[in-house]
Order: sequence, then C-alpha cells, then structure tokens
Amino acid sequence: MTAPGAPVLANSVPGEHAVAAATLAVPLTGADRASVLAAPLVAAAWACAVAAEARRGGTPVRTEPVVTADYAGITAEAAPGDHDALRRLADWFAAVAEHPLEEWEFGTVRRSFLSRTPSSARWSDAVRRALFGDRHRYGVGHDERVAHVTGCGPADVTAAARELLAARPAGPAPLVPRTVRVRLPAEGGAACHLLGTPGVSLGSDDKYALHVAWALLGGRDGMLDRRLRGEHALTYSLAAFSREFADGGYGACFAACAPGARDEVAERTGEVLRALERGAFPRSLVDSAKERLIIANHRSLRDGRSVTERLCGYEIAGTDPGGITQYARHVGGVTPEQVADVARRHIGGDQPGGDL
Repeated sequence: MTAPGAPVLANSVPGEHAVAAATLAVPLTGADRASVLAAPLVAAAWACAVAAEARRGGTPVRTEPVVTADYAGITAEAAPGDHDALRRLADWFAAVAEHPLEEWEFGTVRRSFLSRTPSSARWSDAVRRALFGDRHRYGVGHDERVAHVTGCGPADVTAAARELLAARPAGPAPLVPRTVRVRLPAEGGAACHLLGTPGVSLGSDDKYALHVAWALLGGRDGMLDRRLRGEHALTYSLAAFSREFADGGYGACFAACAPGARDEVAERTGEVLRALERGAFPRSLVDSAKERLIIANHRSLRDGRSVTERLCGYEIAGTDPGGITQYARHVGGVTPEQVADVARRHIGGDQPGGDL
C-alpha cells in the first residue's frame, strides 16, 4: 500500500484513447478529519494551479479535481499528440502543491464544489457512518462535508493541502462492518428503507462474485425489482450496489416507498436476500448480470480518465493495477455457487445487525 502523503501517478496508454489522460493522486490514509473533509477544495485548488503552471510552460491541458474515499488529486487531459507532455504532471504539481490559496481562488473553488454536490448524494451517509464509524474517513457524509466546506477559509485549505502531502502514520482501521437497517424520516410523502451490509476491500478475491451478487439484486428486472415492484408494487425507486476501497467495502440497498409500506419492504427485502444465499435464482439471471458488468467495464476502459483514476486507486490500495484489464475474465468465471457463498458470508438476510 502506498505510504500516506506520497503521490501516485498513472498515465493512459498512447493511442488507446481519444483523449490522453494522466492522474496524480495523494492518499487520504491517516489524514486528520478536517483535511479529509476539505479534500474536494484542496483537489480543486490543485487542478486550477496545475493548469496555470502548464500554460506558463506552453502546454495547454484540461484539469479536473478527483476525490475518492481513498485519495484526492487531479486528472489532466490533452490531445493524443500531447500525451508525452502529460508526463510532466508531477513536475507541475510539485511546483504549486503547497502554494497558499488566494481569496478569489478560494471563492471560485468553493462555489464550484457546492454547486456540483447535490443533496441527493447524502442518502447513503447513515449507512456508511454506521458501518465504518465516525473516526474513519469512509464514514464521512454529505452534510458533514458541506458544513465544513461552508465554514472553511483559504488558510484552512492551504493547511489541509500540507497535511495531505505530509508523511504520517496510517491511522485507525475502519470498524468491522455489521449489517445495518436504517429508517429515514419520511419526507414529502415518501419513506426510505436502507440496508447496509459488510463488503470487501479492493484487493479481495471475493470482489468479483460480490459484484455479480449485487448485480443480481439490483437493476431493472433484478431480484429486488421483481419482488418489490413487479410482484407487490411496493416501491417506486430502487438501487442496490457494492463499493470497494483500499481498507474495506460495503453493500447497500435503497428502496423508496409509501410510509405505510416500509415494514413490508424490509420483510420482502430479507426474503430476497435469503433466496440469494440459498442459490434460489435461475442461471440465466446470473449470465445476464455478468454480461451487464462486463459491458460496463469495457465501456469504462475506453475512457482514459476512468482508467487512470482507477489505476491510482489500485496502486494506493497495494493491489495489482493490471486487474482492471482482467475484470471480464474474473467476472465471467463466477459460478452460481460462488454467488450464493459470498451472499451468505457478506450479504445474508439473517446476519446479525441493528436498526438505526
């Protein structure tokens, strides 16, 4: 795993993408909470400063901030003929990374962040906070981050940038996740049933079977959609997915329904999860889920930016970056028995948990 504070650089392969891309990422591992909360502003400030530094050197590039649960950084894009120029990204970054942020620059990056962060992004906050705890960065939520960013000043962003770039201990490990059920207050005549389950880290061998399991559950005509909407007309919005990070991961199911239907939605969801762990699903549904995953991954590999940002995540996690090109082979080899096995160990409808 990459040492905290040590930047990671990934470049797209010349000739493979319509736009050349390079991503420079700084790990968030071990950073204090204020710096993690300010990471989007730090990344936005870096993106502006690097673009200006590149222009001064005669290389026009497009820069965008990128922030994940594991790192903050920038992605630079250029015409394919300027691919070699992107190899200077680390030099541009080193020249500006710790420069103090001017007041006008700060106002620009803060307004940009707030305008691009919809409140709808907060629905999974309670699940992640319950699964990973308040001390770990994976528990950071939308409302906490927006409140912190709103109260920040230029000096706070400069201090956060220096903290992220400094050498430091790895910090606390996330809590060992347990299954949690979250009851959100009804708003506008709608209620939400949220289920959070333990997941796996980016380097886990279980990742591929879990992807297939969650693809079986989610999506149009998935197991949850068939039961909750098709058979019982209980929900009008549904999502199910898993996420993997360097230190751990989680799965989540979101179902929007009428307030009076929430208990039945929870009961029917549990029935579906128990069916998944018993292997009570047709093989054709497994084949369809795998096909969707493979197609989505193939599309992402055609985007240079998507590739370089994923490569940085793998490098920071200490996982073989070559794994992204082998995704189709791994997913294609998943069997129905493996799906049922990971469902029992990571998703199971009868796992001990708690209501929040």
